[in-house]
Amino acid sequence: MTRRLRVGVYDLYWSTLGGGEQVDATIGQALAVEHDVTLLGPAPVDVDATRARLGVDVADCRYRRVVDDAEAAEASADYDVFVNGTYLSRARSAAPLSYYYVHFPREPRTRRELVRHYIAVAGVKALSLPVRLPHRLGMIQAAFDRRVDHLEFLPTYDRFLANSAFTASWTRRLWGVEADVVHPPVRPTVAPGEKRPLILVLGRFFDPSYGHSKKQLELIETFARLHRSGRLAGWELAVVGGCDANNREYALAVKRAARGLPISVHVNASGEVVERLLGEATLYWHAAGFGEDVDRHPERFEHFGIAVVEAMAAGAVPLVHGRAGPTEIVRPGVDGMHWETLDDLAAHTLALVGDETRRQDLAASAVARAETFSAANFEARIRSLVDTDWRD
Repeated sequence: MTRRLRVGVYDLYWSTLGGGEQVDATIGQALAVEHDVTLLGPAPVDVDATRARLGVDVADCRYRRVVDDAEAAEASADYDVFVNGTYLSRARSAAPLSYYYVHFPREPRTRRELVRHYIAVAGVKALSLPVRLPHRLGMIQAAFDRRVDHLEFLPTYDRFLANSAFTASWTRRLWGVEADVVHPPVRPTVAPGEKRPLILVLGRFFDPSYGHSKKQLELIETFARLHRSGRLAGWELAVVGGCDANNREYALAVKRAARGLPISVHVNASGEVVERLLGEATLYWHAAGFGEDVDRHPERFEHFGIAVVEAMAAGAVPLVHGRAGPTEIVRPGVDGMHWETLDDLAAHTLALVGDETRRQDLAASAVARAETFSAANFEARIRSLVDTDWRD
């Protein structure tokens, strides 16, 4: 690189310190080594909180206030490189080199995209579709009109980056653009500890009626069935996750289902409790997307699976539902197992419970596999992309 580039990284939600912010802050940290990076958002980024909560140091980055997509689009013209990491953003870019990090694409909203989507779901190839529908379908036309959400921002970006191949496939399907897979940076904080007969379920409590759910109830029912059959003697299940007021009833239902069983349910547990259980867990169960139709509701599946990587790094053997992001993380029979039905999950679990040598081999491979998704690898990939694309 012949000179320091001016880089703008746009995120409307810096203060939430979530998964998207983990990605965007790491991009800022990676590029600030050689370039002048400015973080764009509605309020100054809390450097200390970002360092403490996300493990990312953005102290070398500047800050510029933008409150929405319109202001971000205007600001983008002041940078050599513009990175849009805001979930569901439609900001255009006016920078010479522009990237859009796709956490998951918005469902199609234009009339043309909606029709293409419905035809694709039906398994019919759409060769060409008129923007206007036949006059006799005027009511349907009006309904589509109300859902118009233009995608004119897409051509203003040079490259789209997706958090998984699953997300990339839906970016192609819904937006008609190709995306390079750049898995999110994962910074595990727990090394394998003294293991005990413990199965861990880690993920937020989401009521299925709202769409996405980690399916904790189904996992508890599976464990209960195995326990009552006597085939999991001495084993425990720990269900851990955050919960807000909207999902309180679901979390309470999970607690009720665990009564009388060797199951502990930890709602909004402290970081200390989460780390202790990660270190102790021998197996890790993951069920997001189970029982859902991936063509109709891809948003109900795990688009990547940071918690899966964290569990693997801690030496827990992962058993994941065989769809979407986690299947890219876990190599079946190498680092863990994929399952399709709850009976499959039960069978894989019993096989591993009865074979300590096999468990230890898979656990060792899982720890090594987790390194693939390290922050260092992510940063190196981002720097390489910018260097190459700017030269070209």
